[in-house]
Amino acid sequence: MRCCFLVLSFFIMVSLYFLFNWFPFKYAEYINSDLFDRLLILSIINVESSFSEDAISPLGAYGLMQIMPETSKWLNEKFKTNYNVYNPIDNLNLGIMYLEYLYKRSGSLEKALVDYNTGPYSKEEIRKDAGGRYLSKVKKVYRIYRFLYRGD
Repeated sequence: MRCCFLVLSFFIMVSLYFLFNWFPFKYAEYINSDLFDRLLILSIINVESSFSEDAISPLGAYGLMQIMPETSKWLNEKFKTNYNVYNPIDNLNLGIMYLEYLYKRSGSLEKALVDYNTGPYSKEEIRKDAGGRYLSKVKKVYRIYRFLYRGD
C-alpha cells in the first residue's frame, strides 16, 4: 500500500512539474491591462510563442506576442508610443495594446482574438479556419492557466 502511495505521489509531483513548466507564469509582473486578465495574456503568449522572446513566425511576426513589425509601427503611431517590437517587454505591451484596440473595435473577446491571429481584414474563410483553431487553442490554454494559477 505504501509503495502505491509513493508511486502515485511521485506521478503527481512529476505531472505538476511539467504542467508548471509548460504553462509558466513568466512575464506576469509586466502585464498591465485594464481589460484583460493576465492569465489570458499569458495564454496568448503561450500559444503565440511558447514564451520564446525571439520567436519569428514564417510570416515575420516577432517575439512573445508575435507582432508584425508593420503592426508595431502602426500601433506606435496611432497611440503615440515608442515601443520596440524586438524588446520582450515592449513586445508584450504592443500585443496588449493591439488586443485592447481590437476588443474595443469589435466589442467581443472572441472576435478580437480571431482578429489578433488572422488580422482584422482577413477573408472570412481564413477567420473561420485559422482563427477558429487559434481561438480554440487560446481557450484551452486559458482553462489550464486558470486551473493552475487562479489562487494568485
